[in-house]
Amino acid sequence: MANKYTDEDVLHLSYEIIQLIEQNISCFNDEETENVITSNESIGFHIANDNIDRAFIEATNLKEYLIKLKNNNK
Repeated sequence: MANKYTDEDVLHLSYEIIQLIEQNISCFNDEETENVITSNESIGFHIANDNIDRAFIEATNLKEYLIKLKNNNK
């Protein structure tokens, strides 16, 4: 089955995720940092297995989580 999303879609989201992490990393506690690492590993796993749609969903979830953390730490 063909992927709905492309590598470019995941790459664009990854760039946004990196920006959110760089801007807010000092505010993360250990549990939040571990959640980010785990999510990133999951994204990598799905990309390695050519499941780009699942990688995109995981990346979207991570971005939303990072935005939530950013808003909670204001």
